Amino acid sequence: MDDKVRLGKMLVESNLLTPEQLKMAMDFQKSVGGKLGAIIVKLGFIEDQTLTSFIARQQGIPVVNLEELVLPETLVKKIPRKLIEKHHVVPIRFHDGVLTIATSDPFDYEAIEEVQLAVDNRIEMHLASRTQILRSIHGFFYKEEEASPPVQEKSKDQLLRDLEAGDRKGAGEKPTREQLLEALIPLLVEKGVITETELARKAQDLRAERGR
Repeated sequence: MDDKVRLGKMLVESNLLTPEQLKMAMDFQKSVGGKLGAIIVKLGFIEDQTLTSFIARQQGIPVVNLEELVLPETLVKKIPRKLIEKHHVVPIRFHDGVLTIATSDPFDYEAIEEVQLAVDNRIEMHLASRTQILRSIHGFFYKEEEASPPVQEKSKDQLLRDLEAGDRKGAGEKPTREQLLEALIPLLVEKGVITETELARKAQDLRAERGR
């Protein structure tokens, strides 16, 4: 069984997620791509820190609080910026040829492998919440805060309520599921649930499937 699918099932078995919530999150992932854990958090089903703590217990991986660390520029430069922003990983320690990175998704083996090839060092993983990782990356590379207008968050919440109501009530005056997904895509990209690269790859895969 795929590790990410198993994570969803474990969350359900631990009563942290309902089967309906897992199905909705997996539907979003199937439609627009992105990481299942990030989607579950962004949909408001689980708190970011709760998910991080759960994965840490299940996988036996240490948790780090990035807000308590001061990361020097020389350490940050151990990983190319494009990989930090692409995979949402943060270097937190380098000792005896071992680079320790913080990630919110220990199941992203492709990311770990790509980072390891780039740095030519052994990699160790710690867990941090996705929120802390994104905040750290913002602090590394961007000078000005990019605050999201409250109305945008309210709009997202309303879209999600409509999506859930539409699932229960079926067709009617509610927007279709496809329309809601389309409206949510820019928000998911902005919040780091899915990258533009992942979205383009998903669109390419869908076009290839339709052409068969």
